[in-house]
Amino acid sequence: MVKLSIIVVNVKGKENLPRLISSLNRSTYKDFELIVVDDSNSISGNLKLVNITKDLGLAYCRNKGVEASSGKFLLFLDNDTELTEDTLEKFIGFIEKNTDSIAQLKLIRDDGRIDAAGGVIDELGYPFELFKGEDVKEIDEIDHNILYAKGAAIGMSREIFSELNGFDNEYFYGYDETDLCYRAIKKGKRIVYLSSATVFHHEHGSFSKFTKEREKRLVYYLESRRLYFIFKNFDSSFLIPRIHKIFFTF
Repeated sequence: MVKLSIIVVNVKGKENLPRLISSLNRSTYKDFELIVVDDSNSISGNLKLVNITKDLGLAYCRNKGVEASSGKFLLFLDNDTELTEDTLEKFIGFIEKNTDSIAQLKLIRDDGRIDAAGGVIDELGYPFELFKGEDVKEIDEIDHNILYAKGAAIGMSREIFSELNGFDNEYFYGYDETDLCYRAIKKGKRIVYLSSATVFHHEHGSFSKFTKEREKRLVYYLESRRLYFIFKNFDSSFLIPRIHKIFFTF
């Protein structure tokens, strides 16, 4: 049994996976297994392939990856990410001492600025990614509590994942990690931005490069799942005074 299971969904943007695998091969931390959830049998190498016959969304695929894993700790990565050599060591060093926490690793954009350092949501359920687009040095080495961790690089113990019953399969794209973290907070867990563990994120590599098509898909998935999230997690006393605003915005 390994200590860390890394789960990667590889249904879209398959051309990105070799870059991520190369970065994992360079890692100074070696006690991990790589679980790749894919809808084809064309992948080979030092990994465990979980083949799906139908794409039922990110939450479903991530849950299937966990089912096939054996590690005490779990790290979910998008296939359009790559890690520095010490990222896994930094993550394991933190999560072993903070087993009641869910960690958001530091995500860096192609231009070298912050992609996400965790996030919060407003009263309508819209996410706000903290420090997005800011200079890395300005917030480096600042660990802080957050409301949700971005799913491109999120890690936790298997125990916490099991306690939360994993991701909600109703989230095809978007809000699955927000929902998981929100439920964790209600159970007294901490969601933490881990500044020392760096992940480069070539964001939206799994979507069409045609801007209009990509925007339409993102808006559809994110808006529909936003409504599901708020009606699932917010109580009626909070929702009723805001119901007209929620649907007007939608």
